[in-house]
Amino acid sequence: MLSTILEQSVNGIVTGSVYAIVAVGMTMIFGVLRAINFAHGEYYMLGTFGAWFAIDYLGLSYEVSIVVGVLATIAVAYVVGQLVMRRMVGAPAESGVLATLGIALILQNTIILVFGGGYKFFAGGYIEPVSILGFSLAEQRILILVVCLLVFIGLELMVSYTRLGMAMRAVSQNVECCSVVGIDVPQVVLRTFMLGAALAALSGVLTAPVNVSVYGGMGELITFKTLPIIIMGGLGNVRGTFVAAMILGVAESLVATYVGLQFRDTVGFATLILMLMWRPHGLFSTQARF
Repeated sequence: MLSTILEQSVNGIVTGSVYAIVAVGMTMIFGVLRAINFAHGEYYMLGTFGAWFAIDYLGLSYEVSIVVGVLATIAVAYVVGQLVMRRMVGAPAESGVLATLGIALILQNTIILVFGGGYKFFAGGYIEPVSILGFSLAEQRILILVVCLLVFIGLELMVSYTRLGMAMRAVSQNVECCSVVGIDVPQVVLRTFMLGAALAALSGVLTAPVNVSVYGGMGELITFKTLPIIIMGGLGNVRGTFVAAMILGVAESLVATYVGLQFRDTVGFATLILMLMWRPHGLFSTQARF
């Protein structure tokens, strides 16, 4: 009994690591733009499809496909950011919702139109099992854990010691004052948006070997899984996002084991409803952005 709980908790932490890498990008975008990016999961999907294309059509290795998937997503995010996201600075929240929902539909249907709506087998990754402290984990899952920790350490250093990071913190606190003192707010929004999309793509590429298959609608569920995470973590709170992602990942794993696999995806939505009813600002302070 105890060993099963521990094993599922470890699996939940791996799942939480995937959610954390995706959700932190959405959290950062919300921090500087005050708008939820409903197309965020589509960048997860784009990164996965970019890597799949690199492996299946170009014959590249999995390691190279990671770079291809992330760079392709950054290129798309740059175009979307220039055409849409920069214009959302100071716009009503409703405009951001409608714009990002439209982008999500465009990206999703473009992939389905180009590659078809069926499931594709993802051939890359490290699937050999490794035994650690009595637990057996695939090498890919260990890689996900390591990358998640490196991502959050890197983000912590970036927002604390780089010009972009300090500008992001400033914009998240007061957009008007930043404009007055000469900070290029639209440019900060664009760079933050591209960084968030890159992290979502990285998560998709790392998760693809675990999921085995990829399909055009895979980003939609990821978007709705990240919503309860960023709300639970405190809108715009990066550290809170990490903790909330781990909580949700472990909860999903335990529910799938002891209640039923079919109830796994309901955990996030149930959490979202409860958080909106109980603490709509989340478990952690929204004042501690970045």
